[in-house]
Amino acid sequence: MKVALLCDVDQTVYHVGDEAIASASARRLRERGHEVLRISRLEKFGPARERPDPSFPALVFPWELERRAAYLGEIRRVLDGDVGALPRGDKLHAFVDRLREADALVIGGGGALTSRYGWLLDERLATALVARSLGLPVVLSGQSLGPELTPQDRDRIRELLDLCTLVGLRDAHSVRLARQIAPEHPAILHTLDDAIGLVPVNGSDPDGPAGPAGSVGPAGTEGSAPGDGTGALSVTLGADGDPFPREDYVRVLAAVVDGLAARTCADVELLPHMADPDTGGADLAIHEELAALLTVPARVLPIETDTAAVARTQRAAWVVSTRFHPVVLGALGGAGVLALPLNRYGASRMDGALANMGVGGGTVPLAALWDPAARAPSALVEPVLDALVAGREAERERLEAARGPVLAAAEEWWDRIDAVLRGADDAAGLPDPRGAGLPREARWPAELEASLAPFVPPLHRGRPRAVPPEVSIVMRTQRRPLMLDRAVQDVLGQSRQDWELLVVDDAGDAAAVDAVLDRHREEAAGRLAVVHRTASEGMEAASNAGLTATSAPLIAVHDDDDTWHPTFLQEAAAHLAEHPARDAVVVRTLVVHEHETEDGFVEDGVHVSWPEVTGVRLVDYLEINRHTPIAMLHRRAIHEAVGLFDESLPVVGDYAFHLALLERAEVGFLERPLAHWRQRPRATGSGGNSITTRRDEHVAFDAVLRERHLRSWTRDHGLGLPLYLTHSTGTMLQRSEDRLVEELHSLHEELRATREELAEVREKVARLDALSLGARAVRRLRGRRER
Repeated sequence: MKVALLCDVDQTVYHVGDEAIASASARRLRERGHEVLRISRLEKFGPARERPDPSFPALVFPWELERRAAYLGEIRRVLDGDVGALPRGDKLHAFVDRLREADALVIGGGGALTSRYGWLLDERLATALVARSLGLPVVLSGQSLGPELTPQDRDRIRELLDLCTLVGLRDAHSVRLARQIAPEHPAILHTLDDAIGLVPVNGSDPDGPAGPAGSVGPAGTEGSAPGDGTGALSVTLGADGDPFPREDYVRVLAAVVDGLAARTCADVELLPHMADPDTGGADLAIHEELAALLTVPARVLPIETDTAAVARTQRAAWVVSTRFHPVVLGALGGAGVLALPLNRYGASRMDGALANMGVGGGTVPLAALWDPAARAPSALVEPVLDALVAGREAERERLEAARGPVLAAAEEWWDRIDAVLRGADDAAGLPDPRGAGLPREARWPAELEASLAPFVPPLHRGRPRAVPPEVSIVMRTQRRPLMLDRAVQDVLGQSRQDWELLVVDDAGDAAAVDAVLDRHREEAAGRLAVVHRTASEGMEAASNAGLTATSAPLIAVHDDDDTWHPTFLQEAAAHLAEHPARDAVVVRTLVVHEHETEDGFVEDGVHVSWPEVTGVRLVDYLEINRHTPIAMLHRRAIHEAVGLFDESLPVVGDYAFHLALLERAEVGFLERPLAHWRQRPRATGSGGNSITTRRDEHVAFDAVLRERHLRSWTRDHGLGLPLYLTHSTGTMLQRSEDRLVEELHSLHEELRATREELAEVREKVARLDALSLGARAVRRLRGRRER
């Protein structure tokens, strides 16, 4: 059979993992007698400069949401028979012709099925739609799914899964999510990453040039051969470290690498997995920065071909990585792997990769090793490195024992693909291999695991463990399910995970709210609850309902339409821990203008809210409220002094609370923009912001609030001072107004005089022009007479 294989290959920025997936998948198909047609970016061909043959261009999608959604719609119309929906020169037409040459389509592995990379998701859906329109079977292999998915992208995922005869996902988290989205699909199976087995692992290949990875040398140190990386400490950092500040990211990794090198005496190699072969950048750039901070020698390696980089990683004794594939390949090689996920996306994939090798709760979120208050490595760096080294020999034995079953399971999976493509097997009857079927064993000592737990999602912990919440998050919502879904995922993506989330449904659609929350209950793992209010008594009553139903010492009010930077909770909580005298902290806020489309939310612009503000001071707030609830974390204890939120105020209740807080407490301020106040200026009804849709109420109740405070003051102190200040202020304003009027009158007179002068100048110019015209006519007449 001729099989078309779609992977993210031949891009300008070479990606070792994606290329390794494609190379291993193509090899396995060929070994089973298939001819492979690579669907490729065809932009650049890696360090080897070798163009794959045969190959044809992929259906590359634009990145922007509205453009990619429009293109997918146009492709659907063409496939439905409206050939004029796209110009004759569009790449789709040539793509259909080339795919016609194939007998089947295999969508190769990777991390493309997520809203984080929505254009890659749409590319795969469109490719599958074309294949099925041509009558080709479609198999999806070795992908990760989610965890970040908008409701619209969940629908696209469901459609893609339904188009596939057989689906293989490379981690248990993805399998759970896929079965939730497409519960009727007969063949969603837990497989492995498709790069596994690309090159032989030293120690499992009798013809390999070296012994087992990280073999113990003299005095118990790791053996090391600097030339080929055998026994080395291999380090791979993702290019930018988002969501962490770049300087802090590099500083923390330098402490980790220095500490591990000191403990193991291993040679340090900085091995990039993403970079342009010609211009560098990406991982290479961050590796140069890391090397400059290290106290131990380090080799900064160039980007290598997939086979060379895979072999080097599998030969290493130790692997430190914020990227996915070094974790997969290092564990397969038996290395001591320190997997440092940066975010929810990375944590899900890395935890799954180690779990496939029998390692439970094996990742260490980088957040756990970062002290945001000091902008330095945290106190957990040393115990993590100590535990990694202390458990090395026992873990090596487990990984080497797992290697055989894992490699066998990888080959068996491709046997299944082969049988399904040839029609020899019914995909619906295939048993789930559950990766390689290996049981998980908790990696870290219980005491260390307890210290890491505030940063580790419950499903990624090695042992079931109840962690008391440090933060209660109250989320107010009313008839906005799409925004609610985004907001819940925003909380799930926080770098600090010791929270409880209470959603207060303020007399909205209870069934719609429950449907949103049910999608995320498994991942939330007991940290998510809801209160359905049958009658709306206002935003502040909703907040109070949340306060009374929660218990953590810190409180955040997270409205359903706003979002946080992923490190908001971690940085804000660290600030309060560093400053026990402060009862709250406010972060700088970004105002994000957006609009809602049928395909999701589109951002129109971003600007800093109150850029001149450098602190939280009562004197500034007397004029106007300077922040919204999304920007503040406060201590529950302050409510004992100021009471709950004022339920008599239908709007500006947050302003009332801020004033009461600032009267009695010290409030800190963080310069980093960690809060996103999302506004939809053109929206009406439930989709709008109260500051625009209820503007008149804001004006009216702002006046009510000021009147209350003024009356309270005058009851105790009399009218004298306010009366004097009002008159004095009025007098100063009147004087200022008089001066402005005089200045305007003077300017008006100057302008009138200037206009008169200009009119005179124009008149003189016109006369001069007339004289000049007459002179030219006389000269022309004289010239004719002379001829």
